[in-house]
Amino acid sequence: MVVVVDYHVGNVLSVLNACKRVGLEADLATHIDKADGIILPGVGAFPVAMENLHKMGLVEQLRKTKKPMLGICLGMQILFEKGYENYACEGLGLLSGTVDLIKTDAKLPHMGWNTLSKTNKDVYFVHSYMAEFNETTIEYAEYAAVKIPAIVGRDHVMGFQFHPEKSGAVGETLLKEWKEKWRL
Repeated sequence: MVVVVDYHVGNVLSVLNACKRVGLEADLATHIDKADGIILPGVGAFPVAMENLHKMGLVEQLRKTKKPMLGICLGMQILFEKGYENYACEGLGLLSGTVDLIKTDAKLPHMGWNTLSKTNKDVYFVHSYMAEFNETTIEYAEYAAVKIPAIVGRDHVMGFQFHPEKSGAVGETLLKEWKEKWRL
């Protein structure tokens, strides 16, 4: 069973429905102790997400677990060491690097379909902040000539900056691949 963590930052029902479509048994929960895998969804602000996880007593559990973990959008951003949305805020520190405002003169938020660098598949983004491009970047998408890490990961931790639950067949394929990789 995969736990979609309900830490009060958005799109949990869309993520649950996407899991169901790909045959991934998932439940909405505020705990991870019985989870085989963990999904951190998210829409909102980095500091609010971290504050909510602290209030729920989940920060240390998430840092210590070796269960497969997938962060989506804001859920991906909080996997990093620090975020700078509104003010500096410590993240989960599961991936190296920081998250900051997209450095562009183009319109923010970055909203819409963009192509992944390796697979040339289009996925749907809605965000104004991005992780730094580093060794955790698996694939990126370009927005106004800025390379935005779109898929990141290391060991048991993976993140999608885009919304797989809103990315049609491509998003479903990526969720299915995550499910199959970890035999969930």
